[in-house]
Amino acid sequence: MTALKAARSAQTVLTTSFQYDIGAGDTLANSSGVVQGFAATGAGPFDALKMPKGARVVGGAVTVLTVGNDSGAQTVAVGDSGSATRYLSATTIKSLARTALVPTGYTGTGEDIRLTLVNTNGDATTGKVQIDVQFVIDGRANEVVPN
Repeated sequence: MTALKAARSAQTVLTTSFQYDIGAGDTLANSSGVVQGFAATGAGPFDALKMPKGARVVGGAVTVLTVGNDSGAQTVAVGDSGSATRYLSATTIKSLARTALVPTGYTGTGEDIRLTLVNTNGDATTGKVQIDVQFVIDGRANEVVPN
């Protein structure tokens, strides 16, 4: 049996953010290295947020800042290379909303946060979305509780 000690350290929760704007014509290299626009049919998946080894997502959200106007479905999912929907299944960007990510307890091995988009018809001219990911890094400490 191992004798444990009470935790005396704490760390700051880190936040990383990514924003894309279909109306501005934003592009990014997808996970295969091909540069695509965010309005394209079958756009992505995009590895949009770099994560360190040992990162564990503890919160975050997808916030629709400008409603998308694809004539069909228009969604974004948030995950990583192991699971495209690890933190959020396909969520519409066709209405103003803030949708919380669902932390899973998964500790990453350096996988980036991946966005998977669906633009059914690829004819959107609007849609601005911000993704915020809050995470901690296992084994890291910023402070020690003195007592």
